[in-house]
Amino acid sequence: MKPVVKLFLLLFLSPLVPISVEAQCETGVSECTQAVPHFVKFNGALRTPAVVPRSGVVAIKFVIYGAATGGTPLWQEVQNTLVDPQGRYEVMLGVTGTEGIPSALFTSGEPRWLGVQALLPGEEEQPRILLVSVPYAVEAQNAQTLAGLPASAFARVATSTSSEAPSGTQTVVTSTGAQGVAATVVDPATSVASVAPTGAIEGRVGPVNVIPKFSGGGLASSQITDAGGTVTMQNLSNTLFADQFSGGVSAAIAACPANGCIIYAVSPAVNLNLGNIDPGFKSITIYLGPYPYTVNQITLRKGLKIIGMGASYGANGSVTCSVAAPCNGTSLRSVNGNNPVFVLPQTNNEPATDVLLSGFILSGSAGNTSEDGFLLDTSATVNTGLWYSILDDIHVSGFAGIGIHVKGRQNDFAATSQWVLFNNVAVFRTAGGGNALRMEGAVFDLRFNDCQFDGQATGDGTNIYIGGYTSGGTGFPTTIAFEGLVSQQAALAVQIDGAVNVTFHASHHEHLSAGYQISDINNIGTRGLTITDSYFAGDTGINGGKGFELSIATTQAFGVVFAHNELLGSPDAVVIGTNFSTPVYRDNWYAGALNGPPTSGITTQVTPAASINIQGAHSIGLNPSTTPITTLQSSLGPGEMVTFFTLGGAVTFGSGGNIDLMGMSSVTVNGTITFVASDLGGSLWKPVSQWSPSAATPQAQTRVINRR
Repeated sequence: MKPVVKLFLLLFLSPLVPISVEAQCETGVSECTQAVPHFVKFNGALRTPAVVPRSGVVAIKFVIYGAATGGTPLWQEVQNTLVDPQGRYEVMLGVTGTEGIPSALFTSGEPRWLGVQALLPGEEEQPRILLVSVPYAVEAQNAQTLAGLPASAFARVATSTSSEAPSGTQTVVTSTGAQGVAATVVDPATSVASVAPTGAIEGRVGPVNVIPKFSGGGLASSQITDAGGTVTMQNLSNTLFADQFSGGVSAAIAACPANGCIIYAVSPAVNLNLGNIDPGFKSITIYLGPYPYTVNQITLRKGLKIIGMGASYGANGSVTCSVAAPCNGTSLRSVNGNNPVFVLPQTNNEPATDVLLSGFILSGSAGNTSEDGFLLDTSATVNTGLWYSILDDIHVSGFAGIGIHVKGRQNDFAATSQWVLFNNVAVFRTAGGGNALRMEGAVFDLRFNDCQFDGQATGDGTNIYIGGYTSGGTGFPTTIAFEGLVSQQAALAVQIDGAVNVTFHASHHEHLSAGYQISDINNIGTRGLTITDSYFAGDTGINGGKGFELSIATTQAFGVVFAHNELLGSPDAVVIGTNFSTPVYRDNWYAGALNGPPTSGITTQVTPAASINIQGAHSIGLNPSTTPITTLQSSLGPGEMVTFFTLGGAVTFGSGGNIDLMGMSSVTVNGTITFVASDLGGSLWKPVSQWSPSAATPQAQTRVINRR
């Protein structure tokens, strides 16, 4: 097998010369000679006798002899070498030893021969290659020193000739062979040498602050730069570390490329003052560490993501974090006075989309009197708002204004915050402060999953407001959904003053003077309110006779459903202020002493009277009485039915009031009777059927009463 060989035995700073020269070699040339390894770059190609290239990893033995044939090996090594499909390979001879190729091999002046053998079955050593004069320059240690002296013995001296290097240039010394050196002046702005180094094999000088790398043809520029203590990579230029900027996160945003970047502010050395954050049109993701940061204002823009390490309390149970008493997660403390912290840009046609805020505590400024935590304001703009975004694991407290304030347009829907998910968000009002959550004006499709909006004490303020502006207008929230809401410690859990399609499912309420109230101060009206599968603790709705679970303080409320709820204790009232068409009030479970009957199952809590209140019940047990029942008070709507069961004796129903017995003045029942709420106008109840046990036989007897 004949090797196809290209041999580089270079004199200057790559082959046969040190990879690095240490300052300890100043005492003498001999010490440097012993300490510095020497390498020889060798290129070749392996081919089979049939001239078929070999490829893959091949073990190759390299041997230096003193003769063209025969003789004793003077030096040898074996390297596992990667061979390409054409059989080519490249190695650095001497790398398997700590000293490289011993320079003593070339001090005698005798010729040296290189033998190459692939360690494969049947392979023999190839014809040896004569090492010509250049390798013997290894003996000339002046290639590593200047006249036997180390580089530290020399100082750069400026000249006054016309060839003087311009200010700011860099002088690079390169080897020209065994005889001497040449100086090259490099302009750092262009990284181009003004004088090519004579005889230099590499012949290239890289740009300032760029770390070089070995390549197939020698040294080349890498993607790594080191400038001013900051190390960056070309393909990672969009990853910044805020601790490398004295101005912290806000300075890193300014240095971020135009298309955006990821900023890590998780080092303990980072500037903890976030200042003002406004990414503009850059897509910015910020990672915050478990530290107490301060913040002025954050403008929500498209693609902004701020991710902390959790809205966790401190070890002392406080959400007021400091360096001395840090929180277990990430905390942001406002230093913005009464100005809001999170805001929307007040610019038309620039919605903030795909925003993610997660994992931090947000606290109001010390001593603030009206500060909002979040002010999502689209009241004076068009086609704007917060869209397609998520707020997750955020704890808000200490704001005397409003914790989360979603403020839409007053009289139309030209701009709304919409399609936003609030997940695991908790807001605690300050005593005597504004709402924990306030949605007023045009707002669309906001979802609240497992959120908590609390006050500080029973009887203090309203936790959630949903409706129009107090100054009037026709804009209102629509399609608002709460799943797993907790609302406690206030005078009122929720006030709805004009909205469409609002649902509360699986809510939890306690320590409240009252639960839900539908009002109509702004003449908007409420259409579609559902409160289901929720828990009302025994101390909810008790307020000296003025408490309630649901109050409908307007006739402009339609499609109200209050069903499948768990009611404990003895509230002053369950549902008050109803008219005939609202609400659907049924299948609620009572675990306390209530004035009204349960609305599921058969109750024995009603004693006949001229007028009885069945609220939303569908099955009523009646105690025996001779007093005719003539009026049914109820929250059941047209078409709904109620069945009365006599328990222990007969009961009489009489015409008069709102019971229509179809021409009869009275009917005595000792069994069951079913009435339906008429949809023919008015609030009349008409009998549908009556069942009584037969006096003659044990079989039941049923009489059907036809409806008019």
